[in-house]
Amino acid sequence: MQATWRPPHPAFAALIDALLDETAPIHVVGGIVRDVLMDRAGRDADVDLVVQSNALFVAKAAADRLGWAYFPLDEARDVARLVFNPDGVKPLVCDVAGMRGTSLESDLRARDFTINAMAFTLTPDAPPRLVDLFDGQGDIARNVIRTVGPTSLAEDPLRLLRAVRFAVQLDFTIDPVTEEQIRRLSGSLRSVSAERIRDELWKALAAPRPQRAMDDLRRLGLLLQTLPELYATIGVAQSYPHYLDVYDHTMLVVEHAAELRDWIAGSGEDVPEYTPGWQAVLAPWRTELRRHFLQPLAGGRRRVDWLVWHALLHDIGKPETRSQERQPNGRVVFRFFDHETVGADLAEARLDALRYSRQEIALDRAVILGHMRPHHLENSFAMQPISRRALYRFFRDTGIAQSKDSAALDTWLLALADVQGTYAERPPNWSEYLTHTEQVLAYAFTDQGAADVRRRPLVDGFAVMRHLDLTPGPAIGALLAQILEAQAAGDISTPEEALALAQTLQAGGDAN
Repeated sequence: MQATWRPPHPAFAALIDALLDETAPIHVVGGIVRDVLMDRAGRDADVDLVVQSNALFVAKAAADRLGWAYFPLDEARDVARLVFNPDGVKPLVCDVAGMRGTSLESDLRARDFTINAMAFTLTPDAPPRLVDLFDGQGDIARNVIRTVGPTSLAEDPLRLLRAVRFAVQLDFTIDPVTEEQIRRLSGSLRSVSAERIRDELWKALAAPRPQRAMDDLRRLGLLLQTLPELYATIGVAQSYPHYLDVYDHTMLVVEHAAELRDWIAGSGEDVPEYTPGWQAVLAPWRTELRRHFLQPLAGGRRRVDWLVWHALLHDIGKPETRSQERQPNGRVVFRFFDHETVGADLAEARLDALRYSRQEIALDRAVILGHMRPHHLENSFAMQPISRRALYRFFRDTGIAQSKDSAALDTWLLALADVQGTYAERPPNWSEYLTHTEQVLAYAFTDQGAADVRRRPLVDGFAVMRHLDLTPGPAIGALLAQILEAQAAGDISTPEEALALAQTLQAGGDAN
């Protein structure tokens, strides 16, 4: 382990020097110490510093000298934030806090886990000195998450979730004594704000193995406290082709969704044996997929990371909608009619309770509402191409409420994860799914598909009303929608043909 510290960026080095001119010693604390010792600290990693006192004054003096932006983050606790953007891409962030208690030991003792309770002490005339009072280095070597003291979790119940998050992010295990403390205090999460719970869940699910985070929450009694709708899926049996209950199926879908997420984002290349099929299909469109999925939504969270949340919540409507019927051979079959609608309502309520943005909630709702559509298309067009009309309908009907955006691609990728998590072995229709995936991507990213989705009807409502001698009303909008669909299908191409179709439809004819 590297037992010394160098500022991760030259701008941080200059800031440290300026701060040392104001006060000494300075202590580098928090996650960056752990990450330095694990050789995983990035050049643009945030830096947390502790000074003996007067942190606001010291931080502002250094910021004014170097041109960093200064924000009094928490005046009552003597915490300031300094921000500098040297390259215009990702800003550098440094929090400067006054010491908690009367000594560095008391400050470190107030922290959550031993791996986060170490410091590098900096002085003007000596090399950095590592301070490790609670064997954080030993726990790093043992890959263990352990509380600093017996009251660490009770002091801030959010730390129950942080233990799971760190275990998943670092691929560590949680110390048995700490696990027992978490189980005993699980109910205390009710006192934590929804926003803080949301942020910890988001970080845990953004880790490489989000399904492990959920299993840890379940094992430690935290899943019921945070995602009760998902907890309700445990033990809910399903019929063939499913071979797992709803919860375990969901965890497999989450795993496959994370593989898609990591591949799109560029952070993962290894996938199970047969899934390079989807890699080969998606690869020609990777630039377009990244453009679509790497965009941040209203909450600043990336669309690609929502793939895991779509997977997590896509079947939470099944416990409420399960019915069963006995077939003539005596076999009991479970049905989940309209589970996507119920699930979308439940997901919207949960995400709203967690204070996600309206845009994010609308996206997740649209995906859950539409997540059975790809499966229906697959069945309807088995061994043949999906029709242009059906593709148009799919992109139209998976639109996001109060938005011109479509959730079609998000929904289709969830379906890829869903079908992989359904069968005990390779899905029997996997090659057809990949062929249809090629069609969906080509439709989404070519001029034809873009034109179909964005085009306007060949005629407007006034022309239809004049031609058919109709008055304004919902029927006009329905006629225009059918005209637009016929345009997308290639059935009509002129205003005259559009009016003729409207007349046929008005007379009770079939647009198909």
